[in-house]
Amino acid sequence: MKHRLFLWLLALLPVSAHAQLYVDGFDPPRIDPLFPLVAGTYQLPSNPMTNQLQWLIGELAAGETTSVAEVNAHFDSSWLAQNSVAATQAFIQSVRSAYPDARITDVIAVTPVSGTFVIDSPGSPPPSGFMVFSARYSGTQRITQFGVSTYGGSVQYPEDMTLSMSEAADKFATLSSAPALLVGRINSAGQCTTMQDRNANTPRATASIFKTWVLGGLGQSIVEGTLSSSEVLPMVASEIAPGGTINVEPLNTPFPVSDLAKLMMGISDNTATDLLHERVGRTRIDQIVTEYGVAQPDLLRPFLGISEQFHVFLSFNLTDALSYVNGTQPFKYQFLQDRIVPLGPNNGGPFFHTQLLTDGTWRASPYDICRAFAKLRRLPQGSEAFRTVDAAFGAAAAQPDVRAEWDRVWYKGGSLSSGAGFHVLTHAWMLENAGQDPYVVIALSNSPSGGIDPFFVQSITGRMLELLSLLP
Repeated sequence: MKHRLFLWLLALLPVSAHAQLYVDGFDPPRIDPLFPLVAGTYQLPSNPMTNQLQWLIGELAAGETTSVAEVNAHFDSSWLAQNSVAATQAFIQSVRSAYPDARITDVIAVTPVSGTFVIDSPGSPPPSGFMVFSARYSGTQRITQFGVSTYGGSVQYPEDMTLSMSEAADKFATLSSAPALLVGRINSAGQCTTMQDRNANTPRATASIFKTWVLGGLGQSIVEGTLSSSEVLPMVASEIAPGGTINVEPLNTPFPVSDLAKLMMGISDNTATDLLHERVGRTRIDQIVTEYGVAQPDLLRPFLGISEQFHVFLSFNLTDALSYVNGTQPFKYQFLQDRIVPLGPNNGGPFFHTQLLTDGTWRASPYDICRAFAKLRRLPQGSEAFRTVDAAFGAAAAQPDVRAEWDRVWYKGGSLSSGAGFHVLTHAWMLENAGQDPYVVIALSNSPSGGIDPFFVQSITGRMLELLSLLP
């Protein structure tokens, strides 16, 4: 039987043998935007997705028409297999009519293969258009996804729009059976302080926020000189993980480490994660867990990749899976080497232990995640390591109306679900203005029985983000 299991987007005190990474009294004088706004136009990095996006935005000019030849030149065969040329022309025309001369008014996420944006005609009030857009990484680099839905101007439900921060925190705690929340700040000493705390020291399943420690290992390795952001890693069959967006790319497609980092954090790409997990190495990432000050590091160690964790969910009977989850550290490392690693990439399995989605996977507390933010933020300013981490963590903001309020937005989220809905739904933001201590919102929702409503969680976290943006 095949089961559906999803892990998606919608998040450094070195030991003596390692180089010092941090700056005491850290206070950056300025924060350069990842996507500068110049004369009303966002300056996006050149990559396969944005190159096609530039053409598409040009097609939305009032009075423009899109020819058959243009559709064939810009849309991938996978798109055209599902949508005729005529239907594609008609859809572009419908967007053009709804948003003539459309421009991007908010950048939500940008990665080398996909992006999400708010678009609108110049000067138009809401509703606006919420656009999702994707392109192939290699080959013709043509468009694989293009959709526009209506965005009314807020992700919040009306009943949440007047809540105080304390009331919002209380409501968040009702949205799952095992919540954990931290709304706080990272002070000038790199310590996490509390504004609102609901079980913030209690470990919960993190879903893809675990990739934060992979990114930490990557940043540390760049500082130590054992890895470069420009190093090219080929797509290899042994690291193709379930749910990876880039799985459609041919074997041996070359990916610079910097692009893989953006894919891992910006769209939570699982294959990008396993490629980086393999390159950085489990040993180094295990050390990072300790160096970052995780209170119960053995909940994250041995630090599994995506396919390895999915084998725990899918490939062993429950008795064997629980023996791994509840085993001693020596037992777990031996089980990993003897029984998990030899299985290679995960392509499904005969079992699906839903109880392990919350209790048999990567777990950490909101304070652990906040400390990871703090350590990554204190990588040497202006260094290759910091630029790589900043671009990866800044690739997504998760919601509209966040990026414009802050000089720096870092985000990572994730989820684990079954036919019963979401068992794990997680969000973690760091929000910073130059010369001020950054804020964090780390909201972990766990429910062994499933059923977490992502829109309720989005509404409450949206209210929290809004309230922080209003503080002096």
